[in-house]
Amino acid sequence: MSAGPSAAEPAERAPLLNRDSGTPLHAQIRDILHRQILDLPLHPGSALPTEEELQRQFGVSRSVVRQALSGLADLGLIRRQRGRGSVVAAAPVLRRQLQRAGGLDEQAAAHGQRLRTHVLRLEAAAPPAAGAEALNTQNTWEIERTRYLEQVPVAFMRTWVPRELFPHLTPALLENASLLALMREHGYHPAGGPRQVQAVTADPGLAQKLNTHPGQPLLLLEGVTRDALGHGLEWFNVWHAPNTVFDVDAQVTSQPASISQEHLRRLRTLTQQLESELAALDQRAR
Repeated sequence: MSAGPSAAEPAERAPLLNRDSGTPLHAQIRDILHRQILDLPLHPGSALPTEEELQRQFGVSRSVVRQALSGLADLGLIRRQRGRGSVVAAAPVLRRQLQRAGGLDEQAAAHGQRLRTHVLRLEAAAPPAAGAEALNTQNTWEIERTRYLEQVPVAFMRTWVPRELFPHLTPALLENASLLALMREHGYHPAGGPRQVQAVTADPGLAQKLNTHPGQPLLLLEGVTRDALGHGLEWFNVWHAPNTVFDVDAQVTSQPASISQEHLRRLRTLTQQLESELAALDQRAR
């Protein structure tokens, strides 16, 4: 079996740059190296070619090479070390608890990490049929956001929320902000709801948003968040990059067989209603 290709391709095998495309040469080199890191794959700590080798490989000046490497560093894909060259960086791992609704910022903070949110789109649009049923309305905002961990995109979120409940949402309000926190500020207290996780592959649009390549496996989390009274507050799809770990607290149940699931559901609903009433009383007392 022949050895696989390395990042330091010989000059005669180097991908050709298109000098007439209008795309800056440093951006073309950055994208070529990006594909090599994703497709080979190069493991964390693997050395990239030196600046001199890249100059010879692509036939460009050192300043162009340095711009390309800076672009990779900005994406969190490499670490540049003085006197040691550039190495592939380990992707930061996002950990989230599957049974916990929301609170992704708090979960990241518990691991010493900080999430950043960038709003890509917010406009009035009807949700898919499943979302309209979950929210009991077609009059919704459609919101697209990307979540970043250490400058690396880790999740792309597409969310629908009822416009009559949140008429004043703007991209500026949601930028680097928690949607659930904004809901609480408007007097709606998210309680949770059913979720499901499935493995999917990235289409070209998702690949671009998550800084990966088409066909890359992703984890799709889909569900609805309701308040304590069962009113739908959001219906969402969240595509997670492969560097996401879902933690599940699995327990062995010892409940008597005579207790039906319907009875448990009614008890949970009653508990949620009581919690909502207590929260409202506490708010008025303040």
